[in-house]
Amino acid sequence: MKKVLIPIDFTRSSNNAISYAVALSEHSPIKQIILVVNVYITEFEQLIPSADFIQFTMDKAQALNGQLKTQFEDLKSTLLKRLKPEVRVSFILSKMPFLQSIRELIKQEKPDLLVVGSNHSGATEESYISDHLIKVARTSVIPVLIVPALAKYHPIKNALVPFNLSNFAGISLIKRLDSLKNWPHPKLLLLNVDNTPELLVKDDLTCKVAEQIGSHLQSYCYQFYYSGEKDVLKGINHFSYENDLQLIIALPGEHSFLYNLTHRSITKGLARNNYKPVLILKNSW
Repeated sequence: MKKVLIPIDFTRSSNNAISYAVALSEHSPIKQIILVVNVYITEFEQLIPSADFIQFTMDKAQALNGQLKTQFEDLKSTLLKRLKPEVRVSFILSKMPFLQSIRELIKQEKPDLLVVGSNHSGATEESYISDHLIKVARTSVIPVLIVPALAKYHPIKNALVPFNLSNFAGISLIKRLDSLKNWPHPKLLLLNVDNTPELLVKDDLTCKVAEQIGSHLQSYCYQFYYSGEKDVLKGINHFSYENDLQLIIALPGEHSFLYNLTHRSITKGLARNNYKPVLILKNSW
C-alpha cells in the first residue's frame, strides 16, 4: 500500500481521518498521502443569490481557493513533522461534483486505499464528506477505510469480519490484503451474523462451510463466533465492544451487512460505532 487518497473538508472528522492515516503510515509502506478538497459550485449558485442575497462571484471563488490553499500549506507543514521523511503529501483542489471527483481521482492517481472520516453520534459540526459517506463507500472501486471521529490508531492485532452463509465466499477477498504489502496481518474474528436459529447450530453444513472458509484463510489466524442478535448492526457493535479488536472488515456484495440495510439504518449504525474503523473490501479490487 503506497498511495492513500483522503477527501477532506477541514472538519474534526476529516482531520481525524488524516491523523489515523499518518499513524497507519508508521506501520505500513505508505509513500504518498493525497488530500482532496472539493469546491464545486453549481450554475444555480453562480446565478442566484443566497438567502442572504449574496451572489457567488468569480472573485469570491478565487478568494476561497486561496484560503483553502493556505489552510493546506499549514496542514502540510504540520503533517510533514509527523510523517517519515520518504512520505509525500500532495493537495488537489477539485471543482467537479464530489462523487465524480472521487471517481476521477481514483482513475488518475490509482490510490491503493480511500480513507474517509465519519462523524460520531453526538457531533454538532456538519461535515459534507461525512454526509456523503455511504455514497462514497458504494461507488468506490478500491477499498474504503471509514474512520470514526473518535477513533484513534492502535496497531491492528484483531479484526472482526461479520459474515453469513450467503456471503461467506467473499471472505476470499481478505487474501487480497496480502497485495497491500505490509498491510497489518491481524487475527480474524469471523462472526456469523445470520440469526436464523438452525444456522447457529454447528451441523454438518456449517462445518463444511467452515472448512471452505478455512481454505481461503490459510495464512491467517482466525476463530469463529456466532451471534443470535436479530439487529445485525447491534450484534456487531456489541461484539466489537466486548472483544479486543481494532478494525471491522466489511465484505462486499448484496449480502454484506453494510449494504443490505437502508441508507438510514447504515448511517445510524455507523454513528453508533464511534471508535472502530471499518475497512470495506471491493469485488472489483
